[in-house]
Amino acid sequence: MALLGLMLAFQPVMADERESGFMEGNKLYQTRNFEGAVKKYEAALLAGAGVPELYFNLGNAYYKTGNYPQAILNYERAKRLNPDDEDIAFNLKLANMNTVDKIDPVPQLFYQRWWYSFINGATASRWATRSMVMLWVSFGFAMLYLFAGHITLRKASFTIASLLLIICFFFLYLAHEQDDFVRNNRSAIIMEASAYIKSSPDDKSVNLFMLHAGTKIEIIDELQGWKKIRIANGNVGWIINNAVEVI
Repeated sequence: MALLGLMLAFQPVMADERESGFMEGNKLYQTRNFEGAVKKYEAALLAGAGVPELYFNLGNAYYKTGNYPQAILNYERAKRLNPDDEDIAFNLKLANMNTVDKIDPVPQLFYQRWWYSFINGATASRWATRSMVMLWVSFGFAMLYLFAGHITLRKASFTIASLLLIICFFFLYLAHEQDDFVRNNRSAIIMEASAYIKSSPDDKSVNLFMLHAGTKIEIIDELQGWKKIRIANGNVGWIINNAVEVI
């Protein structure tokens, strides 16, 4: 809601519609009118209120209606904006338990898993904020270095300022990597009840395998109404555009 609050200050007319849609959706959800809540949340999204809280609540409303693919889609969108939220991760796990396809992912080396988890442990804005904090603290120690009279204190402050400056640039790099991950995200969710994955972008091509609603895939290419996809176990094929929705 903090981000939404900032947006309200600059766009008061649209902000009223976003806020009212969000709050009305919450009231309908609390009275167990989940379909009504979905409509209000969707209206708030159309008004531009794309914040993680809204995607999360929309995912919850879809989950309660039994529309698990839409629930997964919106939990994934919330997670992309707020990757370290435990509630989002937990509800996404629950929703995924209702999918048909159980795909074993290709094993990753431990350092790949660690690095991916580390970068996505915070949003780009949080990494950037941490970078700025390190910069200002480093600046403080730099001032101490300039004005300290004792040689030991000067050496210590110089060393600390240098280390903090290195950490500042490292956090800035992580912010860039996280932002790049979000912007270049090519993940999508299967929305059709079932869909054949083809060997080529053609209805008459060979059926390689079938995927079902709620399965997460990675888009690696697009051609004339078709998307080339990869699933978690590494298998690749083509699927028609309207069978998936990009996260």
